[in-house]
Amino acid sequence: MLVAFSVGLAACGSDQTASPVAPGARVVDLPGAQDAIDFDDIAYSPQLDRIIVPARRSGLYLIDPRTGDARRAGHLYGADSADAGEATVFVVDRERGTITAVDPQSGRTGFSLTVDAPMDYVRYVRATRELWVTEPGASTSGIEVFALATDPRATPRRAGFVAVPDGPEGLTIAGGAAYTHAGSDLVAVDLRQRRVTARWPTGCRGTHGFPRVDVEHRLALASCASEGTVSLLSLDDGRQLGRYSAGGGVALPAFSRAAGHFYVRADPGAKLVTLAASDAGLAEVDHVSVPEAGHCLTADDVGHYWTCDADHGRVLRFDDP
Repeated sequence: MLVAFSVGLAACGSDQTASPVAPGARVVDLPGAQDAIDFDDIAYSPQLDRIIVPARRSGLYLIDPRTGDARRAGHLYGADSADAGEATVFVVDRERGTITAVDPQSGRTGFSLTVDAPMDYVRYVRATRELWVTEPGASTSGIEVFALATDPRATPRRAGFVAVPDGPEGLTIAGGAAYTHAGSDLVAVDLRQRRVTARWPTGCRGTHGFPRVDVEHRLALASCASEGTVSLLSLDDGRQLGRYSAGGGVALPAFSRAAGHFYVRADPGAKLVTLAASDAGLAEVDHVSVPEAGHCLTADDVGHYWTCDADHGRVLRFDDP
């Protein structure tokens, strides 16, 4: 069942004492969720026009990016990572080792697939009708591929595996390729051939989070495991074009196709930065204050970017400058 909830403005009646946010933020409370949530994944689905929020033991939430209205979808034991495709949300429960298909309208569950290896993140690949699942903790680290059946209720079948030594960390599907981090490198994988086509050094001592890709301008933003640092690379040859540090802990990046901006924050870290990127490097456009603990970041197609407030189990929306 889908449950409605209320939205408040950060400047109007929200508790900012222990977890301050910028005055322009919109605070999105998740109905029935735990008071504190160690978020780890968040994504925007253009098909559903919703922000997808896996809220761990609190379940799966969908947020309307325009109004901020949120709804809980289904009754799941756990939701650690999720992505949407074919009018379905695919949800990873790491503890149970399952991927469950959830109808975003009715909340009904379809198939539930048990995966042998420990899972991290799931992403839907529209071009091949597949689910790509990162497995950094497997005996051979890499990305497992599952082909969706014609019948949406049928369980997907295992279709392949892409070995990614020292990874994979994060997963982004863009422009006919998948991008992930591995060790200190950015890795590109061909979606149809299911093979690594490039591995470029990022200049990071270690990487973290989801690589973000501007397909139109052939740019990729890799993220580092310290000091909220990101590294801008050329998708043509892997050249490093620029770096930026937001300060704090591990970096969390995002990208907006509509605004053409990258974003970065750290966890822990109290600064969220909007960046303009070009062949000349990275330039700060704006920054806002955010709660120090928040392990997610994404952007939608209607002028907003989103992050998490872990201590209060809620989501924050900001307007792109």
